[in-house]
Amino acid sequence: MQRGLKILFAVLVAMLAWGAQLASASASSVGYTVKAELPSDQLSKQVSYFDLHTQPGQQQQLKVVISNTSNTTQRFAVSVNQAVTNDNGVIDYSQSDPKLDPTLQVGMKELFTKASGQRVTVPANAQKTVVLTLQMPEKTVRGTLLGGVYVAQLQGKAAKPKVPISIRNAFAYAIGVELREGALVKPNLVLHQVRATQLNRRNFITANLQNPEPGIMSGLKVNAQVMKAKQSQLQPLISQQQSHMGMAPNSNFNFAIPWGNKDLPAGQYILHLTAQAGKQNWQFTRNFTIAKKTVKRLNKTVITPTKRPNYWLYLVLGLIIVALLAVIGYLIYRNRQQRKSLQ
Repeated sequence: MQRGLKILFAVLVAMLAWGAQLASASASSVGYTVKAELPSDQLSKQVSYFDLHTQPGQQQQLKVVISNTSNTTQRFAVSVNQAVTNDNGVIDYSQSDPKLDPTLQVGMKELFTKASGQRVTVPANAQKTVVLTLQMPEKTVRGTLLGGVYVAQLQGKAAKPKVPISIRNAFAYAIGVELREGALVKPNLVLHQVRATQLNRRNFITANLQNPEPGIMSGLKVNAQVMKAKQSQLQPLISQQQSHMGMAPNSNFNFAIPWGNKDLPAGQYILHLTAQAGKQNWQFTRNFTIAKKTVKRLNKTVITPTKRPNYWLYLVLGLIIVALLAVIGYLIYRNRQQRKSLQ
C-alpha cells in the first residue's frame, strides 16, 4: 500500500509543478513594467502612485519609467485618464473617454498639457522615461482630484491605430495621480434614478448612486431591497448586498440588483437602500414604476442565467480518479508479485 501512496504523491507533485509553471509563464508574458518616478514633493513615500499637494498655478513635470523586459521592441500608448467609478463599484482609471459626472469641476486631462495620445517605442531590454507636464489652474481647487497615467501595450505595426486603445492593447498599467491643494473633503452619497434595465440579456433593477463631492470614498457597503408597493406586508421580492466598494470623487455608478430567473412584471415598487462607508451612513427609500412597455421590451430578449461551472468540483473529481487509478495499479502490482512468490 505504501508504494501506491508514493505513486499518488508523485502524481500530485507533478500536477502542482505544472500549474506553477503555467502561472509563471503567464506572469512573464507581459514583457514590461511601469514605474512612477516619485518627485521630491511627494506627500507619502510609502505609496507607488503620485500623491501631491499642489499650489494654484503650479507647473510640474511627472515622470513615468517604462521598462521593456522582452527581447523585442514594444510600442505603448500613454494617456492621462479621469478616475471614474464603474458599475462594479470600483475606481477605474482605464477609460480614455468616460462619461463625466456633472459635479466634476476640473477634469484630470485638462491639467496635463502633453499627455493624451502619446505613442512611445521602447527597444528590447531597455527603458524609456515619459515626461508629463502638470499645470494646475490659477484658482484654488477644492478637495481631491483623482486620475491615472494609463500605459497600454499596443499590438500591430500601424503607426496610428484606427481603433480604440481598449481594443488593441494586450496589457495595461495604471499609475494613480492624486492631487489636492486644501483640506480633505468628505465624500457623500446621493440616490438618483431607479429603473428596470437589462445587462448581458438579464433583467436588473439599477439604482444610480452618486458621490457629488471631491472626496474619495472607500469601504462602501450597500444593502438594497425591492418590494411591491401597496401591500399590507412588505416582503422583499429581490435584494442585493455588496461590500468593499469604492467611489472616485465626483462620480456615479449604477448599483445593480438582479431580478433572477422570473419574468419582470409591470407595476409599482419601492426600493429601500442603506449604505455605509467608514463612519458615514445613508438611507434611501424610493418609489418607482416599471411600465408595461418596458416589461415587454426586456422580457423579449432576456435569457435564463446559466450556472457557472464548478471548477473545484472538477478538480476534486480529477484527484479522486487519479487516486483510484493509483490504488488499482498498486493492487494489480501486488497481485502479480504474490503470484510470482507462489510459483
